[in-house]
Formats: sequence, C-alpha cells, structure tokens
Amino acid sequence: CYRLHMLLAVRREGSFRIRQHTPMICTSKFTFLHLHKTGGQSINAALLRCIPGAREIGYHLPVKHLPRQAMNLPRLGVLRNPWDWYVSWYAFNNLGGVKNPLFSIVSRGKQAGFKETITNLVNYPEDNPGNALMRAAHEAILPDTFADDGGSGFTKACLADFRSESLGYYSLLVKRMFGEHFAEQRLVRFESLQQELVATLKDLGVQEHGAVEAILREEPRKNRSAHDHYSRYYDDELVDLIRTKEQPVIDCCQYVFQAQESGTPPRSIEPGTRVPKLGGCDTRFAKLGTVSDMRALRKRVLELTEADWSESQRHRQFDIHRETQSIQLLTDDMSHTAPEATRFYAEFEGFLQPIFTQLQRYFGPGGTFVRVLLARLAGGAEIAPHVDKGYSLINCNRVHIPLITNDAVTFFVGGERRLLAEGEIWEINNATVHAVENRSASTRVHLIIDWTPTGTLLREKKAFRMDVPRLYQPEMRIRY
Repeated sequence: CYRLHMLLAVRREGSFRIRQHTPMICTSKFTFLHLHKTGGQSINAALLRCIPGAREIGYHLPVKHLPRQAMNLPRLGVLRNPWDWYVSWYAFNNLGGVKNPLFSIVSRGKQAGFKETITNLVNYPEDNPGNALMRAAHEAILPDTFADDGGSGFTKACLADFRSESLGYYSLLVKRMFGEHFAEQRLVRFESLQQELVATLKDLGVQEHGAVEAILREEPRKNRSAHDHYSRYYDDELVDLIRTKEQPVIDCCQYVFQAQESGTPPRSIEPGTRVPKLGGCDTRFAKLGTVSDMRALRKRVLELTEADWSESQRHRQFDIHRETQSIQLLTDDMSHTAPEATRFYAEFEGFLQPIFTQLQRYFGPGGTFVRVLLARLAGGAEIAPHVDKGYSLINCNRVHIPLITNDAVTFFVGGERRLLAEGEIWEINNATVHAVENRSASTRVHLIIDWTPTGTLLREKKAFRMDVPRLYQPEMRIRY
C-alpha cells in the first residue's frame, strides 16, 4: 500500500527504505481522504495546485484522524472495482521495487504468485492459525505511532480494524478510511474519476473545478501499475472469493466482474522467476542438517580479536544491524555478481569446505556461494523486525549456522519463533519479516551463507539493486 511520491531514502540491507508522502487534503469546503491505489496521488497534486488554502494533513490517515476543524466538512474519496484494485495492488508492489511489508508477508516473501497472494490478502482478516502468524509478523514490523509509519498510514493499533470472518481486506480498508457508513460519503468511482470528481467539486461549490479538471486531463496519472485488464488475471475461484468478501464495496458502486477477451497473453505482473526459498514450501524455517564437527571452526572464531571484529562496516551501512558486527569472508558488495574473497577467507576456507559440500548436496549443482560472513550479536542486543529487500537478497537461499549461542537467543521469522542450536544448519525465509533477540549476557555468533543459482548472477557490478523486472532479463545475466 506504499506509494512513491517524495523519497526519503535511508540505506537498508540490500535496498533503500522508502518514505512515501501521501496526505489527506483539507480545504475550506471539503476534505479529500486518500485510499490506496485509487489515483490519489494525481488528485492530491491537482487539489494542492489549484485550491487556495488546501493543505496536507497526515499520510493515508483514516477518517477518525481528521483534524477537529474538518470533522463537519464533506468528505471526498475514490472507490475502485475490487477485482481491479487487487490487480493494481499486486502489480504495483511486485513490479516496482516497492518495500511494502504486508506484500512480503502475504506473498511469502515474494514467493507466491498472484492467486495465492491475493487469496491470502482477501482472507487476511479471518481468525485462523496461518493468519495468526501473518498478523504477528505484520504487527512486529509496524510502528507504534503514525510519526514513524513511513507514510503508510498504519500502526500496530490499526490491526484491530482488520478482523472479520465475512469481509475481505479491501472492504475493511475502505471502512477504516471512510468510516463504517462509507456509502454515505461523497465517493466517486475510479473508473470515471475525472467526470465524477469534477461534478462533485462543482456540487460542493469549488470554483477551481475547471483547473482541477485540466490538470487531471492533461497530466499523466501518477504511480500507474503496469498490467492489462484486470479480468485476465483471475480464475473463477478467485472471482467468486472477491465477490463474496467484498460485497459492501460492490454494492456501493454496483460493481460487476467484466471479462475482457483477447487473443494475446496478458502482460505479466511477475518480474521473472525468483529463486525458491525453502524449496518453495510455505514455511519460515527449514533445518538442512547439522555440522558434524565444528570444534575447530568454533575455536578459530573465539580467537578472533576485537580489532578483527572492529573492521566491520555492516552495522554502519545498515541501521537494522547497528548492534551487530560482522566479518566478511566472501562478499559481492550486495551486487549479485561473482563474489570476492576477503583477507579472512584463506584462514577459514578449510573449515568452510565441508559445509559448502554439504550445502551443495542439498541445493544441487550450478550454484554460487555469493556471500559468507560471521555475524556477532552482543548480549542483551537485538536485530529489530525487518524484511531483507532488493534483487540479491530476494534471489538467494539464506543459511544460518549458530556457532556460539544459548537458549536465550530467539530467531523470529514470519510470526514464528525458534531456538537454533549450535551446529544446526537452517535456511530461513529472509524475504519476509524476521528478527533476532539475545536475552542473555553472552555474545551470539552465526555463520551466514547465501547461495544462489549461478545463472542469476548479474554482469554489471552495482550494489543495492531493487528487485525490478529488468534484472530478470537474460541480457542482464552473467551467462547471457
């Protein structure tokens, strides 16, 4: 649900954290409430340019957060056909390098396709064990206050608005944005946005309606998603699910599912084939085995000096790792190119080779260990909930091997918590929400290994690439 308007980029692991500014607009005659993926960016810009005194209030804030002086003003908003809205939401988040944690959660870290992802999102308000895990992951990554929400309009408390056994996510989003009796507000249809919006502004006595109309007519719509007619992405089962779950919005605007036939395949809303995590299974953790004897490796790690650990730059580059230190052994500088060995690699190569051999038997031939590092987390420290983003971290299998740990260290992935024992080999789904907490007074050290099919490696060395479709094209690959 995040949009790109004004960018405040803070470098995070493998990508940037994007702050998107998408305000409600208050004027002397009405308030415009911006529902996600309904053309609101274009309307916001037109209203601010044309109506004297129009001002921005908050980012995607719902009706209950209107300023007191605006409570009695008419409320204006846009609704969109639910079948179309879900396609737009999916394409926008899947194709544009957008960092929406809810998309990562309902898509299993960008592992699921359109039908599974949208089914998960529509049914997200239901009370069941699978949704409880997704909700725990979502709550973990949401902020406590709107001041820290990055422009999403969501906090931890907002999850209470998304519980229902009968309504889908979109209907609850509409009710949250416009109020329980949303049909009584001045809502226009996205499908005839320009005509209905201008007519509504006229009816409200807004003299600048002509100027707003000219901007909407002449300037391209902002943040358009790349997809064909929505009907081309649905099967009958998903059509019926949305018809059942989104009935309040369907009834409000008399929406129907309109099929559009074509002799050509629909434009893909997938960037390309991503590397399957955890064998493509719907799990958060997968135990791959154990290291048969790691005494020598552990002894060498304990011999590392504070000067060795102080060379780490990871905690300076990535805010999420500010309480960690790391020693890179093999590194690609997050560019997803052939890795280079650091000065430490030769010292550890003999310990690593048996582990590499064991992992190669599991993942199969034709792969590259693109990153290998030692990561140290101090006693009493944590790695806050986050999602690893960007092309390289999406297209790798992340393996954790605890070398020094204890029962007070917990690993959180996708709403599930586990204790990982020394010597165990675990793959985690790092593309969904994960975190680590060390409640002991002792230091924890993991060996982290990222494996990828060699055919996914890129030709050009450029760090921190977003996960965008062009990187999946053959000409970008090293084996082109």
